[in-house]
Amino acid sequence: MALNTPSIKYKAHAYKSNRTPIQIVDETIDLVRKPNGEYVAPRGRILVKINYASLNPVDYKVYKKTPWISSFYNSKKGFGKDFSGQVVSIGANTDTNVKVGDLVQGLNWPIWGGGSCAQYLLVNPFWSPITTVPTNIDLIEAASFPLVLGTAMQMTRKMKLRDSKVLVIGAGTSVGRYVVQLARIGGAKEIVTTNSNKTSDLIRDLGATSQIDYHKYPNYLTPVLESVKSSGQFDYILDCWGTGDLFPEIDHVIKKGGIYYTIVGDDANSPIGAVKSSFRVVKSFLGLTKYNYRLGLLSSNFENKGWIESARDLLQDGKIQIFVDSVYPFGELREAIDKLESGRAQGKIVLEVEKPSQENQNPFE
Repeated sequence: MALNTPSIKYKAHAYKSNRTPIQIVDETIDLVRKPNGEYVAPRGRILVKINYASLNPVDYKVYKKTPWISSFYNSKKGFGKDFSGQVVSIGANTDTNVKVGDLVQGLNWPIWGGGSCAQYLLVNPFWSPITTVPTNIDLIEAASFPLVLGTAMQMTRKMKLRDSKVLVIGAGTSVGRYVVQLARIGGAKEIVTTNSNKTSDLIRDLGATSQIDYHKYPNYLTPVLESVKSSGQFDYILDCWGTGDLFPEIDHVIKKGGIYYTIVGDDANSPIGAVKSSFRVVKSFLGLTKYNYRLGLLSSNFENKGWIESARDLLQDGKIQIFVDSVYPFGELREAIDKLESGRAQGKIVLEVEKPSQENQNPFE
């Protein structure tokens, strides 16, 4: 894909701070001229023409917490991280396995870097995992999984799942659905989940052996203790929702040396919950708890970004099911965010930047 222009001009969704709206702006990517007169992506970068970008709750939370003073650092902060599209150009000395023309999916870092809700994206593979799209999924599905499946893989990576007893809190969430599937693939003997009755059939099909309806039990402690009485303590607790319900009896709930991994903490909307979660991290680090407590979202350097190839292989082998709720046109990001924030989505919300051509030929032709 020879480029014959010194720069790429494109449209992107961006914002200055939480005091300003997210809006479509004009952006430019400057290219590097080769001796033969052609132009390529800057050194160490991959230029991707975006077809689809998916939205995550954390994307909007980052926007809402972005202070006005940050606009002096960057007045056009991109929105969104997950993407799928086609590689247009690769700069010199770029450490990557993808090639020009490949259909790819990935997750763009850092937080205030370029957003995936844009016509083009300049990816730095040192920070941002990127790999080719499995042949058995489309580009909409390819854009929907990187952050959530990557998070689920990071949560379970240190766990010896075979013949274990696992509790998945928030199994109906995007991350939770993948955690349940990974626990099943890993050979967990018992997978107890918390979810609504509306998703019970789906969660059972994904691998749950028993379920707790959170509408029936607003506090999880009683049914969890009943499960412990019935079949023993849990080896692993994976919290994809955010709750402190179990901690009054946590030593009775989880085995010694077990792992409690949360991506939210006690309560994402409560400063007190954040303090409690941070305190538990410190206590666990100092060895003052019988179990290991972990708190955190997906790391930008998780397993040196090799997880995305593992995720691709799981998808290629048909072992993981992907969930997409709806697809919105490029100009309807506000409507897409409203659906995301409504809590009614049954899968990922995806923004269609541009439909892929049937042949996936040179996007500049």
